[in-house]
Parts: sequence; structure tokens; C-alpha cells
Amino acid sequence: MQTGMITTTAPTVTSASTTTARNALDKDGFLKLLVAQLQNQDPTGAGQDPNQMVQQLTSFSSLEQAQQTNSLLTGLQTQTAGLFQAQTAGLVGKTVKVDGSGFNLKAGAASMNIELGAAANVTLTVKDANGQVVATLPQGHLNRGLTAMAWDGKDASGNVLPDGPYKVEVTATADDGKPAVFRTSLSMKVDAVTFSNGGIYLASGGNVFSLSDVLEITA
Repeated sequence: MQTGMITTTAPTVTSASTTTARNALDKDGFLKLLVAQLQNQDPTGAGQDPNQMVQQLTSFSSLEQAQQTNSLLTGLQTQTAGLFQAQTAGLVGKTVKVDGSGFNLKAGAASMNIELGAAANVTLTVKDANGQVVATLPQGHLNRGLTAMAWDGKDASGNVLPDGPYKVEVTATADDGKPAVFRTSLSMKVDAVTFSNGGIYLASGGNVFSLSDVLEITA
């Protein structure tokens, strides 16, 4: 009987099936087939090709090494994720600048930053959680670069508004009358770090930001 290479055929998966088909043998399955072949065939007998047996043994060795490598990489990934989480937990209590806009009003004070690509006239429109405009804040003519903008927490009638997060829409008009390029950011003290669905999030007051939104970290 001719000695042949051990191969497998993946089972057909229909659209109604919810089980993922295995298209390759694992190490134990490969070894069982190889042992069964040795029990029923003599690779050194007449008419047999010993080179095919060598190729099968080589394939088994390669499969085992690949599985060991995958296991090592999985363990390394888990360790790296744990170390990264431990490091980000150290952000609690630190001040970070994050990409975004809005006022987190607390005790009648709130601020946000704007970075202009060119000098422009800037106006802030403040909205509550229901989307209602509560204040319009002309900032005047601001120079190119970073500027901090403050709000005293009062509405258009001078009433003090409750603490909490407020949305801000920014209008920036350059000296030539065209919209100016700008970027807004918030400086916040990190109250907590949370890990959810593979993501890392920073909480400050009523705001939650992804770690990828962080632009700067200070003490």
C-alpha cells in the first residue's frame, strides 16, 4: 500500500449552522492519524516512499511549534494588557487635556480651550442637556494659538445655572470672513479610570473620555 500524506477535508457549513467548522487538525488529532498510519503501513517496506513519512513528521513538528508560539503570544498579550491597565490607573488625580468641547460647570465656574489656526472672532453658544440655548458668549477677536475661555455659569438673564455638563458650539470667523480652523480641548482632573469592552476611559465629573482623546498629561 502506498504511503500518502495525511490530509483533512473541512466539513461543509450550511447557512443554518451556528457552529464554526474546523479546517485544520490540532496537534493531538494529527498525531493520532500518524500513529494509525504507522500501525497499518511500513514506510520502509517495498514500494513505499520514506520521504513522505519524513515530510509528515516535519509537518507535525511545525504544527506543534506554531501552537506553542500562539500560546506564548497570547500569554504575552495578556501580560501587556495588565501592565498597561496598571499604568493608566495611575492617571487618577492627574490633570489631563482631552480633545473635545463643553463646559463642566462646578461651583459657578467652567472653562475650555480653543486653538486657532489664524486670528478670528469667536462666539460660544452654550446649551443644556435638553439642547436649549442657555447662554451666548462672545469671546471677541482672539489671536492665533491656544486660548482658555471661561464661563461663570450664568444664563442670558444673569441667573446662576446648576452644576453639570453643558454642550458648547463654537463659531470662529477669520479676518477674511471665512470660517477659521480651530481645535477645542478640555482640561480636567481624572476622578476614575474604567476598562470596558477592551477600551480605557477617563471620568471627570459628569464627563467620560476615551484614553485616545488625551492630548496632554500634567501632574
